[in-house]
Amino acid sequence: MFHNDWTLLQLAKERERDLMREHEHDRLIRQAELVNHPHRHTLYDVLDWVGRQLVRWGERLQVRHAMVHHRALTHTTGG
Repeated sequence: MFHNDWTLLQLAKERERDLMREHEHDRLIRQAELVNHPHRHTLYDVLDWVGRQLVRWGERLQVRHAMVHHRALTHTTGG
């Protein structure tokens, strides 16, 4: 089937309109999600902080355990 330039141009314009509608639809969905879940960002921030705090506490406990273990070895070996 032969398409002339005018037909190809019309098809390209229609494809562009389809893409614009799809983009607008996606934007509206994202906007609706933010309206429905306004505290989602805050929740993620809190969970991130809690996770980082747990890692810090774990690291401190590991250091303390290593120090106690080292002292116990030093004491039992007399060194």
